[in-house]
Amino acid sequence: MNCPKCGNEIEEGSLYCTVCGEDIHIVPDFESEVEQSMQDTLDHIAEELQDSQKADTPEKKQKSKKSIMGWVSGIFFLVIIVLAGVIVGAIYHMEHSVEYQMARAAECVGKQDYQQAVNYYIRAQELGNTDQEVGFALADCYYAMDNVGGYENQLLTMIDGGQLNQNQLERAYAQLIQSYRARNDYQTIDSLLNSCDNEVIRSTYQNLQAKAPEFGFEEGYYQEILPLKLSSNTAGSIYYTMDGSEPDENSLVYTAPIFLDNGEYTIKAVFVNQYGLVSDVVTKRYQIEIQIPIAPDVTTASGEYSSPTMIKINCEEEDMIYYTMDGTTPTDESTRYTGPIPMPLGDSIYSFAIIEEDGIVGEVTQRTYSLRLNTDITVDIAMITVYNEMLRTGRILGYDGYAGENGIYQYQFQYPLTVGEDDYYIFAELHVDEAGSSIRTGSYYAVHVYNCVCYKLLIDEYGSYSIAEIL
Repeated sequence: MNCPKCGNEIEEGSLYCTVCGEDIHIVPDFESEVEQSMQDTLDHIAEELQDSQKADTPEKKQKSKKSIMGWVSGIFFLVIIVLAGVIVGAIYHMEHSVEYQMARAAECVGKQDYQQAVNYYIRAQELGNTDQEVGFALADCYYAMDNVGGYENQLLTMIDGGQLNQNQLERAYAQLIQSYRARNDYQTIDSLLNSCDNEVIRSTYQNLQAKAPEFGFEEGYYQEILPLKLSSNTAGSIYYTMDGSEPDENSLVYTAPIFLDNGEYTIKAVFVNQYGLVSDVVTKRYQIEIQIPIAPDVTTASGEYSSPTMIKINCEEEDMIYYTMDGTTPTDESTRYTGPIPMPLGDSIYSFAIIEEDGIVGEVTQRTYSLRLNTDITVDIAMITVYNEMLRTGRILGYDGYAGENGIYQYQFQYPLTVGEDDYYIFAELHVDEAGSSIRTGSYYAVHVYNCVCYKLLIDEYGSYSIAEIL
Protein backbone atom coordinates (compact mmCIF):
# COMPACT_ATOMS: atom_id res chain seq x y z
CA MET A 1 0.00 0.00 0.00
CA ASN A 2 1.30 3.48 -0.91
CA CYS A 3 0.75 6.82 0.81
CA PRO A 4 -1.96 8.82 -1.08
CA LYS A 5 -0.02 12.03 -0.42
CA CYS A 6 3.65 11.29 -1.13
CA GLY A 7 3.54 7.81 -2.66
CA ASN A 8 5.86 6.25 -0.11
CA GLU A 9 5.24 2.57 0.57
CA ILE A 10 3.41 2.09 3.88
CA GLU A 11 4.27 -0.79 6.17
CA GLU A 12 1.34 -3.15 6.66
CA GLY A 13 -0.70 -2.23 9.73
CA SER A 14 0.81 1.29 10.09
CA LEU A 15 -1.62 4.18 10.76
CA TYR A 16 0.57 6.96 9.35
CA CYS A 17 3.24 7.62 6.74
CA THR A 18 6.75 7.67 8.27
CA VAL A 19 7.91 10.12 5.55
CA CYS A 20 5.22 12.86 5.39
CA GLY A 21 3.13 11.96 8.48
CA GLU A 22 -0.16 11.57 6.51
CA ASP A 23 -2.79 9.55 8.46
CA ILE A 24 -3.69 6.25 6.75
CA HIS A 25 -7.26 5.13 7.33
CA ILE A 26 -7.44 1.38 7.04
CA VAL A 27 -10.90 -0.02 6.43
CA PRO A 28 -11.13 -2.83 8.93
CA ASP A 29 -12.76 -6.17 8.28
CA PHE A 30 -16.53 -6.04 8.57
CA GLU A 31 -18.05 -7.69 11.51
CA SER A 32 -19.34 -11.19 10.75
CA GLU A 33 -22.92 -10.15 11.70
CA VAL A 34 -22.92 -7.43 9.02
CA GLU A 35 -21.73 -9.86 6.33
CA GLN A 36 -24.34 -12.44 7.30
CA SER A 37 -27.11 -9.83 7.21
CA MET A 38 -26.17 -8.81 3.66
CA GLN A 39 -26.10 -12.42 2.49
CA ASP A 40 -29.50 -13.23 4.07
CA THR A 41 -31.16 -10.22 2.36
CA LEU A 42 -29.86 -11.14 -1.10
CA ASP A 43 -30.97 -14.80 -0.64
CA HIS A 44 -34.49 -13.66 0.34
CA ILE A 45 -34.81 -11.48 -2.78
CA ALA A 46 -33.73 -14.38 -4.99
CA GLU A 47 -36.33 -16.71 -3.44
CA GLU A 48 -39.18 -14.24 -3.99
CA LEU A 49 -38.23 -13.82 -7.65
CA GLN A 50 -38.28 -17.58 -8.21
CA ASP A 51 -41.71 -18.00 -6.50
CA SER A 52 -43.19 -15.20 -8.59
CA GLN A 53 -42.01 -16.77 -11.84
CA LYS A 54 -43.58 -20.14 -10.98
CA ALA A 55 -47.04 -18.71 -10.05
CA ASP A 56 -47.63 -16.41 -13.03
CA THR A 57 -49.09 -17.46 -16.37
CA PRO A 58 -47.20 -16.65 -19.55
CA GLU A 59 -49.56 -13.79 -20.21
CA LYS A 60 -49.03 -12.30 -16.83
CA LYS A 61 -45.32 -12.86 -16.77
CA GLN A 62 -44.68 -10.26 -19.36
CA LYS A 63 -46.84 -7.70 -17.55
CA SER A 64 -45.47 -8.37 -14.15
CA LYS A 65 -41.91 -8.62 -15.30
CA LYS A 66 -41.44 -4.91 -15.50
CA SER A 67 -43.30 -4.41 -12.22
CA ILE A 68 -41.16 -7.00 -10.49
CA MET A 69 -37.96 -5.64 -11.92
CA GLY A 70 -38.87 -2.18 -10.71
CA TRP A 71 -39.78 -3.52 -7.32
CA VAL A 72 -36.59 -5.57 -7.17
CA SER A 73 -34.47 -2.62 -8.24
CA GLY A 74 -36.02 -0.44 -5.57
CA ILE A 75 -35.53 -3.10 -2.95
CA PHE A 76 -31.95 -3.67 -4.12
CA PHE A 77 -31.04 -0.02 -3.99
CA LEU A 78 -32.74 0.32 -0.61
CA VAL A 79 -30.72 -2.61 0.69
CA ILE A 80 -27.57 -1.10 -0.74
CA ILE A 81 -28.30 2.20 0.99
CA VAL A 82 -29.04 0.45 4.29
CA LEU A 83 -25.94 -1.69 4.02
CA ALA A 84 -23.86 1.32 3.11
CA GLY A 85 -25.17 3.09 6.19
CA VAL A 86 -24.42 0.07 8.32
CA ILE A 87 -20.95 -0.21 6.85
CA VAL A 88 -20.23 3.50 7.27
CA GLY A 89 -21.55 3.36 10.82
CA ALA A 90 -19.45 0.31 11.60
CA ILE A 91 -16.38 1.91 10.11
CA TYR A 92 -16.99 5.14 12.00
CA HIS A 93 -17.54 3.23 15.22
CA MET A 94 -14.39 1.21 14.86
CA GLU A 95 -12.37 4.23 13.78
CA HIS A 96 -13.55 6.41 16.68
CA SER A 97 -14.15 3.93 19.50
CA VAL A 98 -11.50 3.85 22.23
CA GLU A 99 -12.98 0.63 23.53
CA TYR A 100 -12.65 -1.02 20.14
CA GLN A 101 -9.03 0.09 19.73
CA MET A 102 -8.16 -1.15 23.20
CA ALA A 103 -9.90 -4.48 22.63
CA ARG A 104 -8.11 -5.05 19.36
CA ALA A 105 -4.78 -4.01 20.98
CA ALA A 106 -5.26 -6.55 23.77
CA GLU A 107 -6.15 -9.19 21.16
CA CYS A 108 -2.96 -8.43 19.23
CA VAL A 109 -0.85 -8.61 22.38
CA GLY A 110 -2.35 -12.02 23.08
CA LYS A 111 -1.29 -13.09 19.60
CA GLN A 112 2.16 -11.49 20.16
CA ASP A 113 1.47 -9.20 17.20
CA TYR A 114 3.09 -6.29 19.03
CA GLN A 115 3.50 -4.00 16.02
CA GLN A 116 -0.26 -4.08 15.30
CA ALA A 117 -0.92 -3.62 19.04
CA VAL A 118 1.27 -0.49 18.96
CA ASN A 119 -0.91 0.92 16.17
CA TYR A 120 -4.12 0.32 18.12
CA TYR A 121 -2.68 1.80 21.32
CA ILE A 122 -1.51 4.91 19.45
CA ARG A 123 -4.97 5.26 17.84
CA ALA A 124 -6.61 4.95 21.26
CA GLN A 125 -4.43 7.79 22.54
CA GLU A 126 -5.29 9.88 19.48
CA LEU A 127 -8.97 9.38 20.32
CA GLY A 128 -8.39 10.94 23.72
CA ASN A 129 -7.56 8.03 25.99
CA THR A 130 -5.63 9.69 28.85
CA ASP A 131 -5.15 6.54 30.92
CA GLN A 132 -1.39 6.49 31.60
CA GLU A 133 -1.47 2.71 31.79
CA VAL A 134 -1.97 2.75 28.00
CA GLY A 135 1.41 4.46 27.78
CA PHE A 136 3.00 1.73 29.89
CA ALA A 137 1.33 -0.95 27.72
CA LEU A 138 2.69 0.78 24.63
CA ALA A 139 6.19 0.81 26.18
CA ASP A 140 5.85 -2.89 26.98
CA CYS A 141 5.10 -3.61 23.30
CA TYR A 142 8.25 -1.79 22.22
CA TYR A 143 10.19 -3.74 24.84
CA ALA A 144 8.75 -7.06 23.58
CA MET A 145 9.88 -6.12 20.05
CA ASP A 146 13.41 -5.33 21.33
CA ASN A 147 12.83 -1.76 20.18
CA VAL A 148 14.99 -0.13 22.87
CA GLY A 149 14.74 3.32 21.32
CA GLY A 150 10.96 3.20 21.15
CA TYR A 151 10.76 1.81 24.70
CA GLU A 152 12.94 4.54 26.21
CA ASN A 153 11.36 7.35 24.14
CA GLN A 154 7.88 6.26 25.25
CA LEU A 155 8.89 6.35 28.92
CA LEU A 156 10.58 9.74 28.45
CA THR A 157 7.43 11.08 26.75
CA MET A 158 5.33 9.97 29.70
CA ILE A 159 7.75 11.54 32.20
CA ASP A 160 7.89 14.82 30.28
CA GLY A 161 4.10 14.85 29.89
CA GLY A 162 3.65 15.62 33.57
CA GLN A 163 0.49 13.50 33.87
CA LEU A 164 1.88 10.64 35.95
CA ASN A 165 1.06 10.28 39.63
CA GLN A 166 3.90 9.68 42.08
CA ASN A 167 3.76 5.89 41.86
CA GLN A 168 3.61 5.95 38.07
CA LEU A 169 6.45 8.47 37.95
CA GLU A 170 8.65 6.27 40.12
CA ARG A 171 7.73 3.29 37.95
CA ALA A 172 8.63 5.12 34.73
CA TYR A 173 11.98 6.27 36.13
CA ALA A 174 12.73 2.78 37.45
CA GLN A 175 12.09 1.16 34.05
CA LEU A 176 13.99 3.83 32.16
CA ILE A 177 17.02 3.77 34.47
CA GLN A 178 17.06 -0.03 34.38
CA SER A 179 17.20 0.14 30.57
CA TYR A 180 20.10 2.63 30.65
CA ARG A 181 21.99 0.56 33.22
CA ALA A 182 21.58 -2.57 31.10
CA ARG A 183 23.83 -0.93 28.51
CA ASN A 184 26.03 0.89 31.08
CA ASP A 185 24.83 4.31 29.93
CA TYR A 186 25.44 6.03 33.27
CA GLN A 187 26.09 9.39 31.66
CA THR A 188 22.51 9.51 30.36
CA ILE A 189 21.26 8.48 33.80
CA ASP A 190 23.21 11.35 35.32
CA SER A 191 21.71 13.83 32.84
CA LEU A 192 18.22 12.42 33.43
CA LEU A 193 18.44 12.78 37.20
CA ASN A 194 20.05 16.22 37.03
CA SER A 195 16.97 17.44 35.12
CA CYS A 196 14.56 15.78 37.56
CA ASP A 197 12.91 18.08 40.12
CA ASN A 198 11.33 15.26 42.13
CA GLU A 199 13.32 14.98 45.37
CA VAL A 200 12.10 11.45 46.14
CA ILE A 201 13.42 10.13 42.85
CA ARG A 202 16.67 12.10 43.07
CA SER A 203 17.22 10.73 46.56
CA THR A 204 16.42 7.18 45.46
CA TYR A 205 19.06 7.24 42.72
CA GLN A 206 21.59 9.62 44.22
CA ASN A 207 24.30 6.94 44.04
CA LEU A 208 24.00 7.06 40.24
CA GLN A 209 24.61 10.79 40.06
CA ALA A 210 27.81 12.78 39.91
CA LYS A 211 26.83 16.05 41.54
CA ALA A 212 29.41 18.78 41.67
CA PRO A 213 31.36 19.00 44.97
CA GLU A 214 30.02 21.29 47.66
CA PHE A 215 32.34 23.81 49.35
CA GLY A 216 32.13 24.44 53.10
CA PHE A 217 32.67 28.20 52.64
CA GLU A 218 31.36 30.59 50.03
CA GLU A 219 34.06 32.29 48.03
CA GLY A 220 35.11 35.77 49.11
CA TYR A 221 37.24 37.75 51.53
CA TYR A 222 38.05 36.41 55.00
CA GLN A 223 40.16 37.60 57.93
CA GLU A 224 40.69 34.18 59.45
CA ILE A 225 42.18 30.84 58.60
CA LEU A 226 39.61 28.78 56.68
CA PRO A 227 39.42 25.00 57.21
CA LEU A 228 37.85 24.47 53.77
CA LYS A 229 35.81 21.28 53.51
CA LEU A 230 34.70 19.66 50.25
CA SER A 231 31.87 17.12 50.15
CA SER A 232 30.03 14.92 47.66
CA ASN A 233 26.62 13.27 47.68
CA THR A 234 27.73 9.66 47.32
CA ALA A 235 30.64 7.25 46.93
CA GLY A 236 33.49 8.43 44.76
CA SER A 237 36.49 10.79 44.88
CA ILE A 238 36.92 14.56 44.83
CA TYR A 239 39.92 15.90 42.93
CA TYR A 240 41.07 19.51 43.31
CA THR A 241 43.71 22.04 42.33
CA MET A 242 44.84 25.24 44.06
CA ASP A 243 46.58 26.95 41.15
CA GLY A 244 43.59 27.57 38.90
CA SER A 245 44.26 24.58 36.60
CA GLU A 246 41.50 22.16 35.62
CA PRO A 247 41.26 19.18 38.01
CA ASP A 248 41.20 15.58 36.81
CA GLU A 249 41.96 12.15 38.22
CA ASN A 250 45.66 13.02 38.33
CA SER A 251 45.07 16.02 40.61
CA LEU A 252 45.15 16.16 44.41
CA VAL A 253 42.65 13.83 46.11
CA TYR A 254 40.57 15.49 48.81
CA THR A 255 40.83 13.58 52.11
CA ALA A 256 40.80 16.28 54.83
CA PRO A 257 40.01 20.00 55.23
CA ILE A 258 42.22 22.36 53.23
CA PHE A 259 43.56 25.09 55.51
CA LEU A 260 43.76 28.47 53.81
CA ASP A 261 45.83 31.14 55.56
CA ASN A 262 47.12 34.49 54.28
CA GLY A 263 46.98 34.77 50.50
CA GLU A 264 44.76 34.45 47.44
CA TYR A 265 43.49 31.06 46.30
CA THR A 266 41.62 29.68 43.30
CA ILE A 267 40.25 26.26 44.23
CA LYS A 268 38.81 24.06 41.49
CA ALA A 269 37.20 20.72 42.33
CA VAL A 270 35.50 17.89 40.44
CA PHE A 271 33.72 14.75 41.64
CA VAL A 272 34.09 11.32 40.01
CA ASN A 273 31.62 8.72 41.28
CA GLN A 274 32.01 4.96 41.53
CA TYR A 275 30.72 4.48 37.98
CA GLY A 276 33.26 6.87 36.49
CA LEU A 277 30.78 9.72 35.98
CA VAL A 278 32.46 13.11 36.12
CA SER A 279 30.65 16.11 37.59
CA ASP A 280 30.88 19.72 36.53
CA VAL A 281 33.96 21.57 37.80
CA VAL A 282 33.31 24.01 40.64
CA THR A 283 35.56 27.05 41.00
CA LYS A 284 35.82 29.17 44.16
CA ARG A 285 38.14 32.08 44.87
CA TYR A 286 39.26 33.13 48.34
CA GLN A 287 41.26 36.06 49.66
CA ILE A 288 42.58 35.58 53.18
CA GLU A 289 44.01 38.50 55.16
CA ILE A 290 44.56 37.47 58.75
CA GLN A 291 45.03 40.18 61.35
CA ILE A 292 48.11 39.01 63.27
CA PRO A 293 48.04 39.85 67.00
CA ILE A 294 50.71 42.28 68.06
CA ALA A 295 53.71 41.07 70.05
CA PRO A 296 53.22 40.95 73.85
CA ASP A 297 54.61 43.84 75.87
CA VAL A 298 57.20 42.12 78.09
CA THR A 299 58.19 44.78 80.63
CA THR A 300 61.19 42.86 82.02
CA ALA A 301 64.03 43.80 79.72
CA SER A 302 66.70 41.45 78.48
CA GLY A 303 70.00 41.60 80.36
CA GLU A 304 72.14 40.37 83.24
CA TYR A 305 70.64 40.19 86.74
CA SER A 306 72.26 39.59 90.15
CA SER A 307 69.14 39.20 92.29
CA PRO A 308 65.90 37.23 91.90
CA THR A 309 63.66 38.94 89.36
CA MET A 310 60.08 38.36 88.11
CA ILE A 311 59.43 38.40 84.37
CA LYS A 312 56.29 40.47 83.79
CA ILE A 313 54.05 41.17 80.79
CA ASN A 314 51.69 44.08 80.33
CA CYS A 315 48.60 42.47 78.79
CA GLU A 316 44.81 42.49 78.69
CA GLU A 317 42.94 39.93 80.75
CA GLU A 318 41.51 38.22 77.66
CA ASP A 319 44.89 37.84 75.98
CA MET A 320 46.07 34.23 75.72
CA ILE A 321 49.85 34.49 75.90
CA TYR A 322 52.03 31.41 75.62
CA TYR A 323 55.78 31.15 76.09
CA THR A 324 58.77 28.88 75.63
CA MET A 325 62.16 28.88 77.39
CA ASP A 326 64.29 27.54 74.54
CA GLY A 327 63.81 30.27 71.95
CA THR A 328 61.26 28.38 69.82
CA THR A 329 58.00 29.96 68.64
CA PRO A 330 55.17 29.27 71.11
CA THR A 331 52.12 27.17 70.19
CA ASP A 332 48.84 26.58 71.97
CA GLU A 333 50.52 23.55 73.57
CA SER A 334 53.25 25.68 75.17
CA THR A 335 53.07 27.03 78.74
CA ARG A 336 50.43 29.69 79.17
CA TYR A 337 51.32 32.94 80.91
CA THR A 338 49.07 33.49 83.93
CA GLY A 339 51.17 35.93 85.93
CA PRO A 340 54.75 37.06 86.68
CA ILE A 341 57.34 34.32 86.09
CA PRO A 342 60.36 33.90 88.41
CA MET A 343 63.53 34.29 86.35
CA PRO A 344 65.58 31.08 86.40
CA LEU A 345 69.23 30.93 87.43
CA GLY A 346 71.79 31.02 84.64
CA ASP A 347 71.11 31.87 81.00
CA SER A 348 67.64 31.62 79.44
CA ILE A 349 65.80 32.63 76.27
CA TYR A 350 62.07 33.36 76.56
CA SER A 351 59.69 33.68 73.56
CA PHE A 352 56.20 35.10 74.10
CA ALA A 353 53.25 35.26 71.65
CA ILE A 354 49.51 35.83 71.73
CA ILE A 355 47.63 32.86 70.25
CA GLU A 356 43.98 33.38 69.36
CA GLU A 357 41.26 30.78 69.71
CA ASP A 358 41.35 29.92 66.02
CA GLY A 359 45.06 29.08 66.32
CA ILE A 360 46.49 32.26 64.79
CA VAL A 361 49.92 32.93 66.31
CA GLY A 362 50.79 36.59 66.74
CA GLU A 363 54.11 38.30 66.53
CA VAL A 364 56.76 37.00 68.93
CA THR A 365 58.53 38.92 71.69
CA GLN A 366 61.85 37.39 72.72
CA ARG A 367 63.90 38.12 75.84
CA THR A 368 67.32 36.81 76.96
CA TYR A 369 68.28 36.76 80.63
CA SER A 370 71.36 35.93 82.68
CA LEU A 371 70.78 35.59 86.44
CA ARG A 372 73.72 34.99 88.80
CA LEU A 373 73.43 35.65 92.53
CA ASN A 374 76.32 37.14 94.53
CA THR A 375 76.62 34.33 97.08
CA ASP A 376 78.79 31.35 97.88
CA ILE A 377 75.76 29.25 98.81
CA THR A 378 74.89 27.15 95.82
CA VAL A 379 71.65 25.34 95.01
CA ASP A 380 73.23 22.00 96.01
CA ILE A 381 74.21 23.35 99.43
CA ALA A 382 70.70 24.74 99.89
CA MET A 383 69.17 21.35 98.99
CA ILE A 384 71.27 19.56 101.62
CA THR A 385 69.99 22.12 104.10
CA VAL A 386 66.39 21.20 103.23
CA TYR A 387 67.04 17.48 103.70
CA ASN A 388 68.79 18.13 107.05
CA GLU A 389 65.78 20.11 108.24
CA MET A 390 63.36 17.36 107.17
CA LEU A 391 65.48 14.79 109.03
CA ARG A 392 65.42 16.99 112.11
CA THR A 393 61.65 17.26 112.09
CA GLY A 394 61.13 13.56 111.31
CA ARG A 395 59.55 14.26 107.97
CA ILE A 396 62.00 11.80 106.40
CA LEU A 397 64.21 9.08 107.90
CA GLY A 398 67.22 9.29 105.58
CA TYR A 399 68.83 11.35 102.84
CA ASP A 400 67.12 9.14 100.30
CA GLY A 401 63.83 10.68 101.45
CA TYR A 402 62.47 7.45 102.93
CA ALA A 403 59.59 8.18 105.29
CA GLY A 404 58.44 4.71 106.44
CA GLU A 405 54.80 4.00 105.70
CA ASN A 406 54.52 7.42 104.11
CA GLY A 407 56.75 6.35 101.24
CA ILE A 408 59.47 8.66 99.92
CA TYR A 409 59.69 12.46 99.84
CA GLN A 410 61.97 14.33 97.50
CA TYR A 411 62.79 18.05 97.22
CA GLN A 412 63.22 19.76 93.86
CA PHE A 413 64.71 23.20 93.20
CA GLN A 414 62.34 25.64 91.47
CA TYR A 415 63.82 29.16 91.22
CA PRO A 416 65.27 31.98 93.31
CA LEU A 417 62.66 34.31 94.79
CA THR A 418 62.62 37.52 96.78
CA VAL A 419 60.22 37.38 99.73
CA GLY A 420 59.95 40.62 101.63
CA GLU A 421 63.47 42.02 101.46
CA ASP A 422 65.38 38.73 101.43
CA ASP A 423 66.33 36.32 98.67
CA TYR A 424 65.68 32.58 98.85
CA TYR A 425 66.10 29.37 96.92
CA ILE A 426 62.67 27.76 96.57
CA PHE A 427 62.19 23.97 96.73
CA ALA A 428 59.01 21.96 96.06
CA GLU A 429 58.23 18.77 97.98
CA LEU A 430 57.28 15.68 95.89
CA HIS A 431 55.85 12.36 97.04
CA VAL A 432 57.12 9.26 95.19
CA ASP A 433 54.99 6.10 95.14
CA GLU A 434 56.11 2.47 94.75
CA ALA A 435 55.89 2.70 90.96
CA GLY A 436 58.26 5.65 90.92
CA SER A 437 55.64 8.25 89.98
CA SER A 438 55.94 11.57 91.74
CA ILE A 439 53.40 14.25 92.60
CA ARG A 440 53.74 17.60 94.34
CA THR A 441 52.43 17.64 97.87
CA GLY A 442 51.78 21.39 97.86
CA SER A 443 54.51 22.11 100.42
CA TYR A 444 57.34 24.52 99.55
CA TYR A 445 60.54 25.37 101.43
CA ALA A 446 62.75 28.46 101.18
CA VAL A 447 66.50 28.50 101.91
CA HIS A 448 68.07 31.90 102.54
CA VAL A 449 70.54 32.65 99.76
CA TYR A 450 73.08 34.25 102.11
CA ASN A 451 72.77 32.54 105.55
CA CYS A 452 71.43 29.12 104.41
CA VAL A 453 68.56 29.01 106.97
CA CYS A 454 65.58 26.86 105.89
CA TYR A 455 62.00 28.14 106.23
CA LYS A 456 58.50 27.06 105.21
CA LEU A 457 57.21 29.06 102.20
CA LEU A 458 53.57 30.12 102.48
CA ILE A 459 51.38 31.20 99.53
CA ASP A 460 47.99 32.82 100.21
CA GLU A 461 44.89 32.82 98.02
CA TYR A 462 46.04 35.99 96.28
CA GLY A 463 49.40 34.51 95.30
CA SER A 464 51.38 36.51 97.85
CA TYR A 465 54.43 34.91 99.48
CA SER A 466 55.59 34.79 103.07
CA ILE A 467 57.92 32.62 105.13
CA ALA A 468 57.55 30.86 108.48
CA GLU A 469 59.88 28.99 110.80
CA ILE A 470 59.80 25.19 110.73
CA LEU A 471 58.89 23.82 114.16
